[in-house]
Amino acid sequence: MADPLSPADRASLAAERGPVNMAVGGLLVLDAGPGLERRAVVERLASRLHLIPRYRQRLEEVPLGLGAPAWADDEGFDLDWHVRHTSVPTGGGRDALADLTALEMSRRLDLRRPLWELTVIDLPDEERVALLARMHHALVDGVAAVDAATVLLDPTPEPQEIPAPEEPWRAKPYDPRRHLARLARTPVVSTQRLLMDAAARALGSDPRRAAEDLRRATDLLRQLAQTRPQAPMTPLNQPLGPNRRCALHRAPLDRIKAAAKGQGATVNDALLAAVSGMLREYLQEAGALPSAPPVALVPVSVRRPGEEGGNRISTVLVDLPVHEPDARARLAAVSAAMRELKRSAAVRAGALLVAAGGWAPPLVSSVLARALGGVRAFNLVASNIPGPQQPFYLNGCRAREAYPLVPLNPTNQRLSVGILSFDGAVGFSLLADRELDPPVGVAARALQSAVDELLAMTS
Repeated sequence: MADPLSPADRASLAAERGPVNMAVGGLLVLDAGPGLERRAVVERLASRLHLIPRYRQRLEEVPLGLGAPAWADDEGFDLDWHVRHTSVPTGGGRDALADLTALEMSRRLDLRRPLWELTVIDLPDEERVALLARMHHALVDGVAAVDAATVLLDPTPEPQEIPAPEEPWRAKPYDPRRHLARLARTPVVSTQRLLMDAAARALGSDPRRAAEDLRRATDLLRQLAQTRPQAPMTPLNQPLGPNRRCALHRAPLDRIKAAAKGQGATVNDALLAAVSGMLREYLQEAGALPSAPPVALVPVSVRRPGEEGGNRISTVLVDLPVHEPDARARLAAVSAAMRELKRSAAVRAGALLVAAGGWAPPLVSSVLARALGGVRAFNLVASNIPGPQQPFYLNGCRAREAYPLVPLNPTNQRLSVGILSFDGAVGFSLLADRELDPPVGVAARALQSAVDELLAMTS
């Protein structure tokens, strides 16, 4: 039987229009070895793919458009098709890795197949190998992406013994008649037969409740636009093209923790302060430092223990103190703002907006978008994902670095910041529109400068 998409996952599919690409990425750099040859990686995936069954499923459209797409087993699943192999040129270094990552993140995933790909990338200058995983945001959110990666990794050089399933995997055929029969028993189709209002149709098992949630979400959007000043216009907020550029940076986690603790702040506060410092220098370089503070949309995981896959995310809006020249003062300002947000209803409201936007079909989603009346609520996304703080290995090869790759927001936002702590270090990635001006290299230098200022607090 097909498995319906969650509300937020449907929202991710609806967002992929025009040049918008909703692929989430993860880049892992490991020591080179025979265990990272493409065939060995495929064999490892084959032995553990039963632990992540959604990776063998693809989207099926519900007949006659009577509901949202659903996950169903891919009867033509071909693991080899999903695993690719390439190499960066000798002498290219990390810039070549970033360029290749950007090229891959510019490609859309094929909606006719399971929505993920893995590319094995040889790094000849370093005797290391990178793994670039791409997954559609509808398949898995950032926190779940870390979980999926750890399924393939081991905490020791010796691979763990993972029991094989009792029976080999066989695709369960998708039966549109059964799917339609189940839909016909729900109030949704009954409501359609009665020709009720289109906004209440296909929203969920209880159309009246879903329509009420939609109304409340729309009201919240309007209130947000009315109670918060519009985020300022910056060079980041121009129409998107289809192509991307990327930059990577890495810093020691213990020193970031020490800098945060010394100022009575959290690690997340310190990382947002570094993003603030980066934006300050970048916007000054562009000659476009706005009079009002830029705003970051910061995703917050609300996943419960034991939940797997799908999106369980809320969000908060944070004013970034880019007008403060002192790094310590920026950290103090971010910390105070985050404490205030945690005492507010912002997290709850953000979760409701994500859910309501996913329940709505594309027609009603456009109603939610229009409710903002073109208001620019934030300037960029800054996503901080806590990763495991221990060594991990793949076929005996140790993972050394990890970076998340956050898709660009569809509403004219040309830069996103992904941050992942892993095994004693913090990996920063900048994913940008290829036509960002000034280019992403300017933002990368500004990020390094801001992180250095943060680390200097511990010396």
